[in-house]
Amino acid sequence: MTSTSTLATEPSSAGQRFDSWVLERVRRRRGPADLPFAFEYRQIYVMPTWFGFWFGFLLALTALGGLNFNNNMTLMLGFLLAAIAQLTTLLAYRNLVGLRVEAIRATPVFAGEEACFRVLMRNPEERNRFAIQAVSPEARDCKDIGHQNTVPLTLRQLTFSRGWMEMEPFRIENRYPLGLFRAWSVIIPQARCLVYPEPATNPPPLPKTGRGEYGLAHPGEGEHFHGLREFQPGDPLRRIAWRTSARHQKLYSRVMESPSEEACELNWYLLGSGDVEEKLSILTAWVLRAERRKIPYSLEMPGAGLPADLGEEHRNACLEILALHAS
Repeated sequence: MTSTSTLATEPSSAGQRFDSWVLERVRRRRGPADLPFAFEYRQIYVMPTWFGFWFGFLLALTALGGLNFNNNMTLMLGFLLAAIAQLTTLLAYRNLVGLRVEAIRATPVFAGEEACFRVLMRNPEERNRFAIQAVSPEARDCKDIGHQNTVPLTLRQLTFSRGWMEMEPFRIENRYPLGLFRAWSVIIPQARCLVYPEPATNPPPLPKTGRGEYGLAHPGEGEHFHGLREFQPGDPLRRIAWRTSARHQKLYSRVMESPSEEACELNWYLLGSGDVEEKLSILTAWVLRAERRKIPYSLEMPGAGLPADLGEEHRNACLEILALHAS
């Protein structure tokens, strides 16, 4: 059993060593890819797959058997299959050459989640490309690309810490049409993904500090006019807007509101002296909780700060400050 497992792991380790050698060679000679990046003949490698290797081994045995027994039909079959296999190298190469990597995009994630890099592949020619794969050490994605079309290939990458995370080098490859040969090229991207701090699982309650004038008004009982709506059974008669009702010949009720004085100030200095990453996790959880509860919040950090506000832009700006905070 030990020998079997060793043999099973040898191709993988040999393939990894070969990929590492090619990666270092590309890094020295070509460097990071400037997008958009088009695949040219000098940047495409064609190698047999393990299936193609064993197929070639069987062809060699077929040829030896035909020569040994002087069987012309066996020799003709072997040479025909060899010619077909040789032709697939050109097809695999043509399926990849001319493709363009237009852009690489990634949306921010929280530490511990998977960063999702979308590699936009563009086929500028009037022919289809089949089974184009993006392969990284942790993921792969495969799609067909129609003529004059752009298709995203998704590569996921685990995150462990906050801040900017660089995308790992990856391959664009295909094994079209028969899987005997693999045409591939290495991409060293200049893409990165912003990783927010991991939110604390059990953070303290939201701080109640803050000046309060940023609070949202809550429609309902109150003394401030909010708007009008059609009269509904049960509405108090004193709420009926008689002038508006007479003008529209329909009863309308006034909707009142009570202004909220609720706001919170997320202040780094209020957390005392503790572990930096723990404080960032608490502040991250507070930002998400305040946004979820629609409570306006401000952020005060060493060297950075934002006034109280709400919305996706404010949330992302606060999380970016927390992610890029210098320890």
